[in-house]
Amino acid sequence: HMCGGVGALVGATIVGPRLNRFENPEEFVPHSMPMVVLGTFILWFGWYGFNCGSTLAMSSSSSATMAAQVAMNTTISASVCGLVVLCLRFAMSRKYDIGGMCNGILA
Repeated sequence: HMCGGVGALVGATIVGPRLNRFENPEEFVPHSMPMVVLGTFILWFGWYGFNCGSTLAMSSSSSATMAAQVAMNTTISASVCGLVVLCLRFAMSRKYDIGGMCNGILA
């Protein structure tokens, strides 16, 4: 993670900020919400292979139980974060923000 983070920081420093990003923020809305949702669910699905696979074995009932607990924690944490962001954004703007919910799921 450290190597990837430093690489991203160097790349962002070289590329620089997006032009006019904060001058007209309404022009930088997501252009394809179905693709945002699809990408979110693809990443979420990938977490099951990574997180549950991090138990490294399912040869006994105790290691299988641990993998099941990891899968349940992955499901509950992402879904609760998504729902909390959806409810908070609705409370603030009286609109459902699916993009915000996807960001909450990935957070």
